[in-house]
Amino acid sequence: MPLDRLNAALVRDVPGCNWIIRFDAEGRPESGAASDIDRINAPGEGYVWMHLDCIDRRVMDVLRRIEPLTAEARDALGGDIHHPFVEHWGDLVFGAIADHQHAIDGPKEDGDFLRFALGRGFLVTARRIPIYSAQATRRALEDGATATSPIALFELMVTHLCKCSADLTRNMATTLDGIEDNVVIEGRGRDQRAPLGQARRSTVRLARQVNGLQSTLARLEEAAAGQDDAHLHEVTTSLGQRAEALARDVANLQDRARTLHDEINAILTTETNDRLYTLTVITALLLPATFVTGYFGMNTKSLLFAEDDNGTFYATMLCLSASLGALFMLWRLGLTRPHEEGKPKPTQKALKARV
Repeated sequence: MPLDRLNAALVRDVPGCNWIIRFDAEGRPESGAASDIDRINAPGEGYVWMHLDCIDRRVMDVLRRIEPLTAEARDALGGDIHHPFVEHWGDLVFGAIADHQHAIDGPKEDGDFLRFALGRGFLVTARRIPIYSAQATRRALEDGATATSPIALFELMVTHLCKCSADLTRNMATTLDGIEDNVVIEGRGRDQRAPLGQARRSTVRLARQVNGLQSTLARLEEAAAGQDDAHLHEVTTSLGQRAEALARDVANLQDRARTLHDEINAILTTETNDRLYTLTVITALLLPATFVTGYFGMNTKSLLFAEDDNGTFYATMLCLSASLGALFMLWRLGLTRPHEEGKPKPTQKALKARV
């Protein structure tokens, strides 16, 4: 199929319509037109895919022209959506699934909902911002992909969505691998806090999107279980299993990120304890000398060494002796070096015996 076969799929005389693509009985796509909306109301061979931009409020007028849609389905396509869901009404399946934002340089972590309404002779999708699954599906159709039914086309869209989420999951796993090497192997915990924080935020967004997709596809599978359409049941089961595997991978990423966060906190706590230990030892060494200088700083009569020509020298030696005495006591108690890992701490009885 030529790459430019679907370039004319943009329908300018239908407000808010990004493109209309019609499929023949064998699932081969070709550029559609505004008149294909009538084929939705009276389906024959093949079917129609209409992709809308629900930012344009005139989209509701277009949706009213599609008779198989219920009022709830029109609200799902053109109204405000705050969470993923799926509903089933006869042969009509509609709802919204979380999707990734599509940009020039590829998919983004941020996203929006892909709204859809699926019938026997049509698939209507809508979005507020460019989303990945619709753009990727159209590129696949341009490259020669076929979809023999609306449910097959919907499966193709969700497959691209799952593949995009899997790619983002692998990229996030690579990022966590680098942070883990720096933290565990090289012990660089302090400078890894910012990268890990950003990675955790990205993982949370990805988990929210994947978990929403999993729950939506699970409800769709439940709805398909009560239908006689074996192909629909097979597709929803396959997509549900794929989303469940994605959810497990993302949950593992979240566990890794939390473990790394705890590891960094442990490293920072150890560093803080070492510094506090050093400050404590220095304070213990200077405290006796501080007492001596405070004692000789009293303005009282008959102060020791006050009338001696070598009084300053004697006072200085007394300060040094006091500090050395404190150091000797700390050494005897085993407090002049940090506690070694794996070595039992001395008990109070042992400390008294040393003294």
